[in-house]
Amino acid sequence: MSAAEVCNSLLSRAAAEQLDELTGLSEFTDEHKQVPAYSSALRKTEKSEVGRQEQELCRITADLDKAGLLTVAISFWWSDARDVRPRPETIKRMKSGDLTLYPIGTHSEANDYSATIQFSCAGKLLRAGLWTANTKLTGQAGRNARITILNAAARKIARQLDCLDTANLPETFHKAT
Repeated sequence: MSAAEVCNSLLSRAAAEQLDELTGLSEFTDEHKQVPAYSSALRKTEKSEVGRQEQELCRITADLDKAGLLTVAISFWWSDARDVRPRPETIKRMKSGDLTLYPIGTHSEANDYSATIQFSCAGKLLRAGLWTANTKLTGQAGRNARITILNAAARKIARQLDCLDTANLPETFHKAT
């Protein structure tokens, strides 16, 4: 299926284009949960230990023949953290060029393998995570693609949980260069 169709059409057009760029592919397979049912289950776990564990929403794959399996996985989980400040190791990685921070949610970052967006939802902190393996695009362009894909997924979940207005997940945002 195309990037626009993966995960039950989870991604915006811009995010689907970024998935194509990130992977260098245009055909994928996926395993996903339906967004309304997933969001409802996520809401039910927000005050429990289960809610603090990553709960995968979608896994996008493609067979790369001899290079292995391309994977892009998107998960969400609740956090008790109230104050989000970059840790010293985060600042060190950012200064070395291994990590990029983004003005999305309460804290967002991406590196060459993953992206994380933390955003406020009903007085709690919800974390969105994206993990990748065997993708083509690296460096800043790859980080921008990862954060764009994850932001699109986070917007859908925030809309389902009725907290998009307070989540600071803009439809478009300034990408780092």
